[in-house]
Amino acid sequence: MKERLRVGIAQMHSLLGNVEENLEKHVMYIELAKKEGVDFLVFPELSLTGYLLKDIAYEISEDAEEALNEIVGRAEPMCIVPGLVREARTGIYENSVAYVCGGELQGFYSKLYLPDYGLFEEARYFRAGGVEDARVFEWREWRLGSIICEDAWHPEPAELISRRGADVIVIHAASPIRGLYGRGDSPPERVWEAIAVTRAVENASYVVFVNRVGPENEEYFWGGSMVVSPEGEVVARAKKLEEDFLVVDLDIHALRTARRFSSYKLHRRDVHEALLRLR
Repeated sequence: MKERLRVGIAQMHSLLGNVEENLEKHVMYIELAKKEGVDFLVFPELSLTGYLLKDIAYEISEDAEEALNEIVGRAEPMCIVPGLVREARTGIYENSVAYVCGGELQGFYSKLYLPDYGLFEEARYFRAGGVEDARVFEWREWRLGSIICEDAWHPEPAELISRRGADVIVIHAASPIRGLYGRGDSPPERVWEAIAVTRAVENASYVVFVNRVGPENEEYFWGGSMVVSPEGEVVARAKKLEEDFLVVDLDIHALRTARRFSSYKLHRRDVHEALLRLR
């Protein structure tokens, strides 16, 4: 197994509904990642389309698919994971990420938990993904998997892809600012760091949190992307409130150490079965 995996995190500002300009920014980051020798390049949630789409989601999937085809043609020699609206079947849309590895589209992951509280209305416009689509993709002998934003607030999606073999869990996010900013960290920042650290430790895996940044309608996304080691250390952080490109080398030895000296090997299926029986 390759000892190191070089990860590129494109913390970008997407324009709502403007796939053409968002694609141009993706291409810019792809070319930058090639110069940096990146193996695995990840983007935020719905990076090709913008987040607060509402009814635009029904109109934009074809443009997103064309943009994805452009990324496929530029992906060699990396694995690239952009976010997009996907028409999973005729008239049925999902909030997805695509795995484009070595110039080929390997597959999709679609968001399992669709929030419908506060400003979020995803359940109104999207269908939730299926657990059978929570795949693990292999690249440079590393096993990679993704979850999307709200998924990370629940332990099961990260555990699912980890138990299916993921060494790296990517959280693709569109997290807006909440609370008074400028007086230390805002509440979402503190919570997201706690979530990322917890998911890393409980699954003995690297966690890559890639959040979008910048304004969209009345919301503002704060960025602050980070990489957490399998032992729970935040090993790298991107800037807040501005676009950034973060390059981090992941070390296979950290995975080995975490899994040898943790309870990760223990998996109580009976506990999960008991949870299934709860109302």
